[in-house]
Amino acid sequence: MKTNSLAAVALIPLLVASAIPAKAEDKHDQGAVHGGQYVEVEGHHGVEMVSDGTAIVFHLSEDHKPMVLTGGSFKAIVQTDDGTKILPLAIDGDKLSAKLDAALPKGAKIALSGKDAHGHTIQARFVKE
Repeated sequence: MKTNSLAAVALIPLLVASAIPAKAEDKHDQGAVHGGQYVEVEGHHGVEMVSDGTAIVFHLSEDHKPMVLTGGSFKAIVQTDDGTKILPLAIDGDKLSAKLDAALPKGAKIALSGKDAHGHTIQARFVKE
């Protein structure tokens, strides 16, 4: 994975702000059907992040139904004590995934950003528990 330092530096304020609860995102445990961390975005999109070893997976839903992501484009910005990395995410049905060099440590900040096939922007922020 290459680090794009200029883009990473520009995204640091976004990641630092992730520690502050955003009005557009609400945590709901009932949406975490895959055992991950879940946030509801804009009242009708759900994003669940599952981090297991050297993989990170995001499951997206719309009105509590799996969201088809084909034709969209997404990335994850991951900030740890080792630095910031931008990960392109592979689309597979209603989930997005990327390989990691190492497991995410507790406290890592992760921002998901992208557009679905209709051009709607979807963003979600997580702090690894």
